[in-house]
Amino acid sequence: MWALKTAMEGKPVPGQIGSIISAIRPAVEIAKGKAGSPVENAVKANVMEQIKIINFSPAITQLVQENKLKIVGGYYDLDRGKVYLIS
Repeated sequence: MWALKTAMEGKPVPGQIGSIISAIRPAVEIAKGKAGSPVENAVKANVMEQIKIINFSPAITQLVQENKLKIVGGYYDLDRGKVYLIS
């Protein structure tokens, strides 16, 4: 959650943490202006963006096409102690 909030604030970060923030920034941009919680929207957008990245793999694509693998997005809400699936 810290990395996401930092990405939303656009503050500089030390060392290699910047690569994590850079990976999250596209989701933050996608979530801007949507109704609801900005953090929750960015979390969901990040899950969907990571699914897109995973699906660029030819090996993953082949397994999905052969019905040997299904990619499902989700996130764990620490406050509620629940996993939420995103489709």
